[in-house]
Formats: sequence, structure tokens, C-alpha cells
Amino acid sequence: MIKIQGIDHVAFNVRDLDKSVAFYTKVIGLNVTEREPSKPGVEYFLDCGPSLLGIIQAKDLTNNHPFSHEGLGANHFSFRVPSNDFEAMIAHLEKNHVNIEYAKKRPKSWSLYFYDLDGNKLEATAWPLEDGLPAEQRVKEIYNSKTKSWRKYE
Repeated sequence: MIKIQGIDHVAFNVRDLDKSVAFYTKVIGLNVTEREPSKPGVEYFLDCGPSLLGIIQAKDLTNNHPFSHEGLGANHFSFRVPSNDFEAMIAHLEKNHVNIEYAKKRPKSWSLYFYDLDGNKLEATAWPLEDGLPAEQRVKEIYNSKTKSWRKYE
């Protein structure tokens, strides 16, 4: 049996390649990779840990099928972030006027769902137990982006 080593890359089409490169480099913090040649006007690959994120200029802007939470097909993809950076990520996205769907802290994992410029659903995931956070910081909370506050949930 062949052993899969992990995700090599995720790629998707975007409406405006230059604006998307700016979003993923300046807002999300990725870098255009040196590992794979870029084709300006066509596609870029961005370093995302050991994996790559490919963004490709869409050829047909009338056929729209973003990563979304409903229906069949792709739902979202997630960036892994350190637990200590999780709340700073929320503040950074809000400062850059990124549409946040919600954020939720669970004892073992934390999830922050948001959208890119083309409405693709993205996630930032943190693993507080794996990151060594003490039990008192691994609480069940949900974030309200309207009030910019956390509340406990059961």
C-alpha cells in the first residue's frame, strides 16, 4: 500500500488573481513559493507550511462554485495556527474587514471560519491541548463577531 504523506496543495480559481495574491500574502500572511514557478496572470502557489495553496485566475467568471458550507462539493480548507495566535488572528481579520462567520473554542480544537475575496470558506484551526495550553485556557467559548466578544456555551 502506498503511504500518503499529507496534503501537497489545495488549488482554486479566483476572480482577480492580483487582488487574491494580495489578500493571501498581506492579510493571511502566506508567501509566494520558490518551490513552484508562478505564472503571473495565470496562477500562483503560496507556501502554507509543508503544503502549498494554489490560486488560479478563473477563465469563466459566470460559473461560480466557491468552497461553501452547503450542498455537495468542497466545503472549506483550514490553515493551522498556534493557539497563542488564535485571538490575534481574529483581530487581524477584523482589522482587514474580512467576513468572519464564527469562531468556536473547544477543549481540544479551536475553529475560526471566514471568507476570502471570492466567498471561499476558509478556516483557521488551533490545537490548544497539543500546543500545551493549561486546562483553564481550554474552555468552551463561542465568538460573536458583531459584539467582538466571547461567551461560554455547553
